[in-house]
Amino acid sequence: MKILKKEAAFFIALVTAMYLYLIGPSVELMGYQLVVAAALFGIILACIFRVAHFADHLAEMLGEPYGTLLLTISATLIEVAVMITALTHGDGNPTFVRDTIAATLFIVLGGMMGLSMIIGGSYHLDQTINTNGAHMYLGLLIPLALLTLVLPNFTTTTAGPTLAVSQEVFIGVIALALYGVFIFAQTKRYRNFFDDPFPFGASRSDSPQEAKTHPVTNRGHHLNWTEVSKSFFWLSICLIVVILLIEKLAILIGIGYAKLGFPSTLNGTTVAILVLAPEWIAALNAAKANHLQRSLNIALGSGLATLSLSVPVMLFWVAYNHHQIELGLHAREIVMLLASLWVAHVSISTGKSNIMQGAILFILFISSIFLIFNP
Repeated sequence: MKILKKEAAFFIALVTAMYLYLIGPSVELMGYQLVVAAALFGIILACIFRVAHFADHLAEMLGEPYGTLLLTISATLIEVAVMITALTHGDGNPTFVRDTIAATLFIVLGGMMGLSMIIGGSYHLDQTINTNGAHMYLGLLIPLALLTLVLPNFTTTTAGPTLAVSQEVFIGVIALALYGVFIFAQTKRYRNFFDDPFPFGASRSDSPQEAKTHPVTNRGHHLNWTEVSKSFFWLSICLIVVILLIEKLAILIGIGYAKLGFPSTLNGTTVAILVLAPEWIAALNAAKANHLQRSLNIALGSGLATLSLSVPVMLFWVAYNHHQIELGLHAREIVMLLASLWVAHVSISTGKSNIMQGAILFILFISSIFLIFNP
């Protein structure tokens, strides 16, 4: 009963999944699709927060950056499952992958990074950023975003904003290779690039050099492997249930939005918001606690995981299954993406952040949402 009460969100999600897959009618036959989708959205969101909880618990035991990596990989698995569902259901949605990736980047740069700077600046005025790590994130985000979302508009092997199979495989391979190099740098060679300049226990009045002399958080010594196994078990089964439910949700959202005449781009945006919700909350809480570096690691790490993990998996999958997807953004979206990437780069270049920088990024995010309804 104690476990049942503590993990109520998981068991509600499990029962819902069993009903939808084993007993209930097909979601296409359900009336009031958006009402059902709203209820399912809440159930999935509660379960996703349990995923985030167990990932954070593992992070405390294993030390950073492994906790952040677990959280982003969990989100990637959910994201890939939804995109495959959208492509295989009915006639498929050839722009869903592009819309989800673009929405993820806008959320990461404006919604997560921008809002974190606003909240952090509101509570603590200027906040310190470890520019080495932030620039390493953006140094990968910028070229991968351009290769994935802009380049397809200018290739000539295929017509339209698409890629040839050889181009899809090539971009997928280099994205994975770059992510592998990045993980080595983050976890081994340049691990200190991603540390908070003022670790836990250091005073904000200390200089960065003085702060480094303070003890840092646990790096994973004296692990309780029973607790690690327990958290990993719950993380895994919560992920499985979330993936099963979110596949149904993607179908319901598509049907419901089509009935209301909403732009199809909104489907990918809704899914991206749901998938990124736990990381979004975690980033804002870290900024409020005066740990903006962790906020940036979470935000930019989420975007990088999408471009370096979700995108290659989807490119390999569509190439193998001979699906045709549109990846190139419209001109207005390219302008918004380049503006967001440029402002994000400028905002971290000084090593300090404030409300003004965050406000600009957040306004660009709001503008991207506005342009969905008013293109």
